[in-house]
Amino acid sequence: MTTAVVPLRDGVSGKSRLAAVLDAASRRRLVRVLARHVVTTLLAADGIDRVVVVTADPVFTRETLAGLAVEVLEQPADRPGLNGALEHAREVLAADAVGPDPLRADAVGPPGPRLLVAHADLPALTPADVTALLAERAPVVIATDRYRSGTNLLLLPFETEVSSLSTAGKARNLGLEGEVGFRFRFGVGSLAAHLAEADARGLEASVVDRPGTAVDLDTADDWSQLPDEVRAAVRHEVPELL
Repeated sequence: MTTAVVPLRDGVSGKSRLAAVLDAASRRRLVRVLARHVVTTLLAADGIDRVVVVTADPVFTRETLAGLAVEVLEQPADRPGLNGALEHAREVLAADAVGPDPLRADAVGPPGPRLLVAHADLPALTPADVTALLAERAPVVIATDRYRSGTNLLLLPFETEVSSLSTAGKARNLGLEGEVGFRFRFGVGSLAAHLAEADARGLEASVVDRPGTAVDLDTADDWSQLPDEVRAAVRHEVPELL
């Protein structure tokens, strides 16, 4: 089974590149709509048994995802950025592999053997898209963006040996330091960076390019690339999008 991790920005700075067409309140509403869609899709997909959302704004996130069976992890201030958020989430999951912290209300047990990172702004994503990624035989699977330069979803082995972790504190360096573990390389040119990372680790990687995984929603041009039915669904919640 697979644990999905969704990084989610705060409700203030998200979708800033749409500021020319949406005011702050509309952008905040758009972040909510997209995040709920992605999380709902993951929860509906066969093979996903746990969804974790990591965010620097847990209040906004819990409000956004109210009623959905997700766990919310707060991103520490000293671990900024997307890669920092994902590293923190993986560390927490690794600690859960040792044994859930009884003081953490959202800890429900060990993660699955694979980790799926999914961006929170994929309005055309479907359960079939997620299932297709999980069905790939390569240990590392990258769903690229429409420019074939970025990474919208990333599937990789969850690298932990429970027997080697005597304390949750050891999990802090698991997969992040030294020669062990796949390093997250999100940012400009992340497709090439993730392929190079897989190669450096001796892991076969495959690239998936599907309509539902390729288009995120950051710009007005992204909006124009979405299927009519997807735009209609988003516009129903954010009518300011034309």
